[in-house]
Amino acid sequence: MKTCAFITLGCKVNQYETQAIRESLAARGFVETDPEQAADLYVINTCTVTSASDEKSRQHIKRVKRKNPGATVVVTGCYAEADAETIKKFEGVDYVVTKSEEAHLSEIVSRRKEEAEKVFPDRRTSEIPEDSIYNLKISHFAGHTKAFLKIEDGCDMYCSYCIIPYVRGGVKSRKPQDIKEEAQRLICNGYKKIILTGIHLGAYGRDTQESHHLLDIVSMLSNLSGLERLRLSSIEINEITDDLIDLIAHSKKVCPHFHIPLQSGDDFILKRMNRKYTSSQYLDALNNIRSKIDLPSFTTDVMVGFPGEKEEHFENTFNLCKEAGFSRMHIFPFSAREGTPAAKMPDHCHPQIIKQRKTLLETAASTLALAYKKQFLNSPVEVLVEMGRDPKTNKLCGYSERYIKVLFEGTNAIKNTIVPVRIKEITPSFAIGTLL
Repeated sequence: MKTCAFITLGCKVNQYETQAIRESLAARGFVETDPEQAADLYVINTCTVTSASDEKSRQHIKRVKRKNPGATVVVTGCYAEADAETIKKFEGVDYVVTKSEEAHLSEIVSRRKEEAEKVFPDRRTSEIPEDSIYNLKISHFAGHTKAFLKIEDGCDMYCSYCIIPYVRGGVKSRKPQDIKEEAQRLICNGYKKIILTGIHLGAYGRDTQESHHLLDIVSMLSNLSGLERLRLSSIEINEITDDLIDLIAHSKKVCPHFHIPLQSGDDFILKRMNRKYTSSQYLDALNNIRSKIDLPSFTTDVMVGFPGEKEEHFENTFNLCKEAGFSRMHIFPFSAREGTPAAKMPDHCHPQIIKQRKTLLETAASTLALAYKKQFLNSPVEVLVEMGRDPKTNKLCGYSERYIKVLFEGTNAIKNTIVPVRIKEITPSFAIGTLL
């Protein structure tokens, strides 16, 4: 019996791609084990969005080989794409599999190394061959009640701080029929919730000759029998159309939750970031959504300490966040990424100032999260019950359609079902309720 283990860093797209690799290895007879246990093969799916992400990837490589010197170690993902030659020199790395070869990873590791290197030479190109995108298909999603469905890869925004467009290339959209068939497989395997994901989700269809857009995919999937929830992973503010808002407003399946990256609430910094909107346009779009959807949930990403960010710029971001009323915020410090325009900009902020601003914004984020959840006190919400219980309280847990985590007492029989729960207590991180 050949065993394998997976370590996945980074975004939901990486999680999807790991699942595709997992299924292809299972088809070749590999049995998965926990990454903390000894395995014959380790697949490390890396992230390179920041320098810290690269360091985490290197740490995992060293730790795996130190614990199990005899194992085969495969490194793939964005860090592998960005710097394959460096990773090949790391002690203990047997294969570096780039994006062009991911669909064939199981075949590569099933061959002898010398033979694999002849059959699968390193083909690092800016364009990923079509077969590597469309052959990455999944039928289930290990360890999750929900399933991610990747409909697009690549990005053409070129934000000044981001390396990803250089690593993954431009927008590449999957065919609607392939997306539909994959969704149907997931539904047949018991998944009631699907999260649409991609590197630049709102750009879906932009690269094709056909007139398919994100709206068409959302509409198509929301009509599938057996699917109870559909959620968008992330979308840019200027790609949320009135038609998309109307569809979500009138749908019983598409969640009224929008993850919309802000990055900065100051127009000077937004321009430096090469973001394609202003602070007032961002707020106007949120108000437009609120005018059509009752209590929509807005979550976001905010970067602090971007080069040139003065106190007044940070205050503009701080004030916009309060006005936006985000239900959840992912706040992260600027990290200079070699190879991006931002890394070469002058006026980098002092690390201590970045830390202070991050702390201030995190405090505000907790207050905003609490304020959003208060609107649901003593009200019923529909919760999709996770398969695993909350580790601290042993209560059942799940998420409402507006992305509120809810804990409550109940039996295992209702796992992976949607149940009504009345909210009785709230914290910044979750709500506690009673099963109705």
